[in-house]
Amino acid sequence: MATDNKTAIDPRAELAKMEAEEAAAKLKAEKLAEENAKKKEELLAKLREDDLKDVLAKVKLHGFTVTDLRSSLKKKGAARKTTATKRATRKTTTRRKPAAK
Repeated sequence: MATDNKTAIDPRAELAKMEAEEAAAKLKAEKLAEENAKKKEELLAKLREDDLKDVLAKVKLHGFTVTDLRSSLKKKGAARKTTATKRATRKTTTRRKPAAK
């Protein structure tokens, strides 16, 4: 059985082709991730500005003071976890009496 070189698939060529396609897809995905990261930063900055405008409008509407806002944030906001520094305690070991001779 003689096989024709034209119809036979060269496994090395196929593997090289697959690796090249994977590398191209990986590069494309990295570029897309970079573009999306830049867009995300811009959108978050715009969203922050818009949210700040909304908050300022509501503060002016209701006449909130700094004290009102602080007390509200302390009550409803996430509590800060303070870790108390614990003093290291020495282990007290009892001395053994020397063995009697």
